[in-house]
Amino acid sequence: MEIFYYLVVSAVLFALGVYGLLARRNIIRMLLSAEIIFNSALLAFLSLASLDATYVAEGGSVVILAISLSAAEVGVIVSIALMMFRMKRTLDVYELKKFKG
Repeated sequence: MEIFYYLVVSAVLFALGVYGLLARRNIIRMLLSAEIIFNSALLAFLSLASLDATYVAEGGSVVILAISLSAAEVGVIVSIALMMFRMKRTLDVYELKKFKG
């Protein structure tokens, strides 16, 4: 029964992340919403891995690896967003779409 609460929190975080991804136009806010979605998936993965005591260490190591890769990804995306802001003076994805090509 305890795992149910973790999965509910994960589902709520996922819903908030999807809402933020669809409702926001700022690229930084969209990145934060995508990270919330990613962290909700990791929470669900870790809570399901804790059902069996033999998979807790493997689940934890996979989650640690995923978090470290996510941190590297965020660093690259924020640097790209910073370059786009310096060049175009906006972070609105609809405005940046005009500059394709």
